[in-house]
Amino acid sequence: MKFSEVVDSLMEGKPISRTGWVNNDYMYYDKEENSFVFVHHPDDLENGYELGSLVLDLRPHDLIADDWDVDTWDSDHIVDANKKVDEE
Repeated sequence: MKFSEVVDSLMEGKPISRTGWVNNDYMYYDKEENSFVFVHHPDDLENGYELGSLVLDLRPHDLIADDWDVDTWDSDHIVDANKKVDEE
């Protein structure tokens, strides 16, 4: 899919990713914090980390790519209407 086809899902808080991104990286929009979150899982770390941003930080090659996907949250993270929750 093109970015224009996944942007509405992103703004609803659903995770999106690109096939070209490695290590199951993805991003989502956090409505409560009004920020975009990029989740990265580097090879050399056991756990991933999240980078929050007040702006959508994409490069031109990301915007014109046609390998975007709308993902779903793992069942551990879904509470209602496909919204993410923090583990406690």
